[in-house]
Amino acid sequence: MKSILVFAFMFSLSISGQAQVMFVERFEYETKYTENDFMIMNRPGGLIAFRTQPEKGFNLRSRLQFFLTDYQLESDKFSEIRIRDSFELTGYDMEGDYFYVLFQKGSSANSERYIVEINLQTEETKEISLEYIHAMDMQEFFVLNRKAVFLGISEMRPLVQIFNMEDNDVFTVQGVYSKDTNVLQMRKDSELGLIDLLVSKRDRLKIKQMSVLSFDEYGSKIREINLENPNPRENEFTEGILSPFYNYQQNVIGTYGRKRREAYLGIYIADINEFGEYDINYYTLEDFPNFYNYLSERHRERKLKQLERRIKREKDPVISDIFTTREIIPFRDGFLIYNDHFNATNTRYIPRDGVYANDAYRFYPRGSFFQGPGLGFHSRNPMLNSNRDPYNSLAWQQNGSYKFLSSYFIFINREGQVIWDNAFSLANKNRFSPGKFGEVAFDGEKLHYMYLEGNLLHLSYMKNGEVVFENQEFEIELINDNERIRDTRESSLSLSWWYSDYYLLSGKQRIRFLNDQGKEENRDVFFLTKIKVDGDLFVPEE
Repeated sequence: MKSILVFAFMFSLSISGQAQVMFVERFEYETKYTENDFMIMNRPGGLIAFRTQPEKGFNLRSRLQFFLTDYQLESDKFSEIRIRDSFELTGYDMEGDYFYVLFQKGSSANSERYIVEINLQTEETKEISLEYIHAMDMQEFFVLNRKAVFLGISEMRPLVQIFNMEDNDVFTVQGVYSKDTNVLQMRKDSELGLIDLLVSKRDRLKIKQMSVLSFDEYGSKIREINLENPNPRENEFTEGILSPFYNYQQNVIGTYGRKRREAYLGIYIADINEFGEYDINYYTLEDFPNFYNYLSERHRERKLKQLERRIKREKDPVISDIFTTREIIPFRDGFLIYNDHFNATNTRYIPRDGVYANDAYRFYPRGSFFQGPGLGFHSRNPMLNSNRDPYNSLAWQQNGSYKFLSSYFIFINREGQVIWDNAFSLANKNRFSPGKFGEVAFDGEKLHYMYLEGNLLHLSYMKNGEVVFENQEFEIELINDNERIRDTRESSLSLSWWYSDYYLLSGKQRIRFLNDQGKEENRDVFFLTKIKVDGDLFVPEE
């Protein structure tokens, strides 16, 4: 194999004039720009990077390639597995020391599928056929205690099936396959052996209902909680994110708004106890005094005056743009709720069920970018993740255009009180997908918010709810001072929060360096770079 691993490691916190972003560790794998990008997933102790790569020549043969790293991005082994001809990677998940990859032949609902189970300790592999799984357009896949769980669309209805890899039994989950039903979220709890579904559907009177359904790993229903809306004919839950269990309690958090109209009213939080009883708190712009902080002072004052007049007329304040909850970060004393505020700007935009046209942000067929045991304190909804892999046959709808206004953060304690709220301006930045705009690192006090624009990193920072700086630009740097970046393939770049105050940046670059003879050469690499952030090192310009 001509491709080789090249590892560059240097733990150096040499501080430049822009010290709040530090490139501390880097891993490189020599590859070609024309080859597929690697996808990355968290695992206990580090990361796994993987891809399928066609063999050279005119044939249909491909290989699954992968390597493991620790938290210092050290790796010394690269592995390959031959996959069946004409099959493509369509799903993946991690369960303990096992890595599962779902392959599919073709893109139709009745396509042939199989799973590869890889023991990451011994590299022993096993192929598992899925001939008894019902025909469906696959939307989500994960594994729970050697039970493969599939979410798909069959005859315009959602379908959830559980496949026991030990005895080849298939069980269809009840209460999901019905008309006018959407699965907003499917999550697993490996410790409790549970599968949670957050489902919305309309009854015969077209009233929208939100339900939490929990099943054991065999598909038996454990509980069903129907969240009652006190004013369903006027307002309705737009979406929701289901949190993990904490002290036997769980939460559903999301936005709500006017029925059948694109007017958002605010956020709701449903507190569910161990007995399935719940309370719902509703929050509007009256509870969020800093919602308009992304505007200039003059425009903010104008908005606040309009808001005050509307409240005096006893009218509910509304958010006319799109307001969507992206992520929940739970703590012992409360929640940080990250929301994006944006609007659709192209002529193909058509309202859909009170939300907006290109709602592909709800579905992420190959699981969360970082989902699994090493996740840390973030509770991410895998269906809200924008880091899709580059060769996904179920890609975003590309005819959209979206203008992002702000990213808005709220910290609410366990008693339901708003402790602080604030917003970072996104300066009307345009994107072609409605996915999550940025990545959040939050420790309860310090909040770093980072996103990519082209090949530049942008960092914003708030502390205890107060904005310190926003949208500071940083160029991508190397660890080795004797090397230079000749080219960065922007379409390959992917950024995600990793753990603590570290982010992970990956992609392809062409690196210029001097060989042993002092002659200049170039190498094309796929890289992983570990980035440390510290907003307290920011020094404002005079």
